[in-house]
Amino acid sequence: MLKENKDILKKAYPDLWNRLKHLDNIEDSFSVHIEETKRGHKTLWTEKEGKKVYIHSKYNPIREAEAIVEGYERIDTDTTVIFYGTGLGYHIDLFLRKFPNVNYYIYEPIPEMLYIYLSYNSLAKLQSLNLKDIILADNEEKIRSFFANLIDKSSGTFTYISLNSHKNIFSEEYNKFVGLFKQTLKDVKSSIGTNLAFQERWILNSMKNFKEVLNTPNILLEKKGAFQSKPALLVAAGPSLNEEIENVRYIKDNKLAYVFSVGSSINTLIHNDIYPHALCTYDPKIGNQTVIRVVKDKNIKDIPMIFGSSVGYETLIGYPGDKYHMITTQDTVSNYYLKNEDGSSINLVQDAPSIAVITLQLLYALGFSPIILVGQNLAYRGKKRHSDGVFYSREVTEEEVDEGIWVKDVYGNNVLTNEGFNSMRQQMEMYIKALPNMKVINTTRDGAHIEGTSFMELNKVIDKYLTEQVVEENWLEGNKTMYDKEYLKAQSEKMDRAYNRAFKLMDEYYNILDKIEKLIEKENFNKAEKMYIELDKALRKVEKNDFFTTFILPMKRVQYKLLADSIDSLNEEKNLAEKGRRIVNSFRNFMDLCKKDMFNLKEVYEEVNETIRKYVDYIN
Repeated sequence: MLKENKDILKKAYPDLWNRLKHLDNIEDSFSVHIEETKRGHKTLWTEKEGKKVYIHSKYNPIREAEAIVEGYERIDTDTTVIFYGTGLGYHIDLFLRKFPNVNYYIYEPIPEMLYIYLSYNSLAKLQSLNLKDIILADNEEKIRSFFANLIDKSSGTFTYISLNSHKNIFSEEYNKFVGLFKQTLKDVKSSIGTNLAFQERWILNSMKNFKEVLNTPNILLEKKGAFQSKPALLVAAGPSLNEEIENVRYIKDNKLAYVFSVGSSINTLIHNDIYPHALCTYDPKIGNQTVIRVVKDKNIKDIPMIFGSSVGYETLIGYPGDKYHMITTQDTVSNYYLKNEDGSSINLVQDAPSIAVITLQLLYALGFSPIILVGQNLAYRGKKRHSDGVFYSREVTEEEVDEGIWVKDVYGNNVLTNEGFNSMRQQMEMYIKALPNMKVINTTRDGAHIEGTSFMELNKVIDKYLTEQVVEENWLEGNKTMYDKEYLKAQSEKMDRAYNRAFKLMDEYYNILDKIEKLIEKENFNKAEKMYIELDKALRKVEKNDFFTTFILPMKRVQYKLLADSIDSLNEEKNLAEKGRRIVNSFRNFMDLCKKDMFNLKEVYEEVNETIRKYVDYIN
């Protein structure tokens, strides 16, 4: 490798250098070889299935590279380019001569190939200074990390430019690149969609529910580890629950395991006169109240509710049974105001795409083992998506069947599912893998296979694991959680100061924008540049203000991230007038949204303060 490249790698890309440096000693045994063409240019070849195959043209690699670059007439300024497969870099060099201002990555899945590229191309003499990173993608973890970082940092579009021969010769690596790129884009799109849909509800719910949090036990605090090695049924509303109803009834009646209902399964259980030991709920949507309407309508007081603190606040209103809470990672309100009396941090439940995944975390923390999944289909069963008794369920449509995806079921056959169910399955697999020594048995006939679980039909689980009474009467009885009163009071006073300060910061922010706007109109760009620094300082003050960080910025997390991600591209704008206009519009639009939320939350914030005052008075 070129000595100057070694020096650059050591300083700028130390991880990459550590992964490449061992190739210094085995260069003679590379499977990729260099050959000179008749025109005096170098080309590369390797052996595949006993045949010599060329990575560049055997005759004229320069003309081949020109043909690749000629396919690109125009590249937008916000486009990020990924050069997939380096070869000897002819196409990279020509492309950067044509589009020197483009941001780009060099991506190579074959270590030997990257080593050879760095042996014949000086990084210091690349045609563009906009190299963002060099990626040696020789394992899946590195590929996923690269894509996640790429999509997070880039605000425009992406295009990847590849050598046809490279992707044909190393097809497995190329297919993995394309597959993981698409999957990461899909995941990011899904995440943004979720944040957009719920960012305001998560905070509103957490504020509205704060009174319930202060006045109900925190189950993770009061009962953590209390049910060590006790079996628990996690009952979901998949179609397979129908044929397990009598087994669930037998388990409940004979006290052989604790029965937890998640989501819509409460409807099926009550429809069959089975009351679980608790129902669990966390969905932030307003419609979540419909799921448990049957309990309210029948005024059933014997089913305790365990709720996530950011659950749709309407769900809690008028619930007839006892309530217990668990604080979710989406609840910035409880996380700000509360601390345990002993000073320890509060146990949180990680937000997830389904209540089943939330409850899995809960049961693990409480010590239950094994955790037995019932009705966890995570797939369609014929035209059914839910078990009987779920009155708002509807049949699977032909369109949904056409758009469905096939996954492996518990018997090794194919079963049809959708993106939502599949995401839930993947999340459940992730937690099962991450939580040590978790024993999960999946009893869901014809359900999707869940990695990390063992499949056993429920009647056989009863015979093997559920052979004695384990359920204790009044199993949830305990102390009402007492959070640190002095800390709560101090945080409330601190927040009040931040609340009053927030309006002043907002006025200061708008004032700077007005000044920038006038300077741009007068084409006084030098002074405008100095005011951009003041605007950045104003934003930093907003970011440090407790009222903004606890309530407003989480409610606008998507827009806030878009603003933060756009700052680099705004600063790169060459037209100074256009730069000023874009900065003013971006920053003003963001603060306009925040301002609206600040006024909308005034009444709810006062409710939080009143709740805190009453709680402190009661404790006193």
